[in-house]
Amino acid sequence: MDREIVIAFNSTNIAIKAEASLLEQGENVSVMPLPSQIKAGCGICLRVLFDSLSHALDILTENLSEAQFKELTLYERTEENGRKIYNELNLFNG
Repeated sequence: MDREIVIAFNSTNIAIKAEASLLEQGENVSVMPLPSQIKAGCGICLRVLFDSLSHALDILTENLSEAQFKELTLYERTEENGRKIYNELNLFNG
């Protein structure tokens, strides 16, 4: 299984803007309902492959305001015993 990252947003409008920005730049991104394990966000999220995360974040920093970008929450999806687990990534700390 490819490593996947889920990007959660505080606003549906920001999620739509982010998706459009990523698609314009040729990123492989998909919209999905926010997994029930994740208790933050607007109800939808974007899924990108871990290998393209750096490029995706570069695109988002160019196309979202600083405040919008800082409100993103990233989760890595893993599986344990056939169950999907979402672990928050703390890329914005420091």
